[in-house]
Amino acid sequence: MKNNLLMRKHGKTFYWASFFLDNAKMQAIYSIYSFCRKIDDMVDEAENLNIAKKKLHIFMDAWREGKSHSIIEVLKNIPKENWPNQKLVEIFLNGQMSDIKFTSFKSDKALIIYCYQVAGTVGLMVCDIFGVKDKKMRYFAIDLGIAMQLVNISRDIYEDSLRNRIYLPESLIGKYTPNEIAKPTKKTSAKIDLAREKIIHLANIYFASASQAIDHLPKGAALAVKLASALYQQIGFQLIHTQYQHNERRCYVTSFSKLLITLNIIAKFLITFKANLKPHNKNLHKFLLTLPDSHF
Repeated sequence: MKNNLLMRKHGKTFYWASFFLDNAKMQAIYSIYSFCRKIDDMVDEAENLNIAKKKLHIFMDAWREGKSHSIIEVLKNIPKENWPNQKLVEIFLNGQMSDIKFTSFKSDKALIIYCYQVAGTVGLMVCDIFGVKDKKMRYFAIDLGIAMQLVNISRDIYEDSLRNRIYLPESLIGKYTPNEIAKPTKKTSAKIDLAREKIIHLANIYFASASQAIDHLPKGAALAVKLASALYQQIGFQLIHTQYQHNERRCYVTSFSKLLITLNIIAKFLITFKANLKPHNKNLHKFLLTLPDSHF
């Protein structure tokens, strides 16, 4: 499947926002999305854990040694100098590897580290696509990736339970089996609702941090990122007002709501003055201090 079609099918929020980018950056974003999505699918869609692990190792070896691989081919639209760097890809792959034997997180710390691995790193990849030179901006890119992944986790609770995964940390929800999450009692549903609300509140803190830096991106990129962020925050808002239940349908933003949000973002963007970039809140990265490429 072509990169733009893959994003159109699976990444509707990003696809909508991408139309504010120039063609070169748009195609590059499609490629990065496809690259990350195909790695994710390689793990999620494998017949069993051993096959997933084997496929991931084959890819990792190909990436490290510069060999040909179908997933690497999706990056051909990006100039080599803007390809994700080795360290970032390995951190991303470590996050995917952890999914293979994953059941649940014990703490908020484990959750934030995972979000950095699988999404904060993607924020850094996008920084390179946009030609961001100011290293301080990279802290805020990580925050946006973490925020979006927290929303994804809040949205996909039921789907993840069917894959024997519970991303809501035990520190928030207690200890449950995936089956108990997939087929919850009223009491369990109420706990999930409360935990989901707390996760989305945490996501909003990271969104707020990221928003400080968005206006410092190149104009077209700033508008696209601002819109993607607003649409994700809308998903979070809708989730808070949705009671968790068995066979929960995926929450999405309707086309009409997307249009209204887009018009609102454009109107605000036209009258926004770029403020000085404030220092990053180091407390947001307190769990990431020992991880590579998370501080600059």
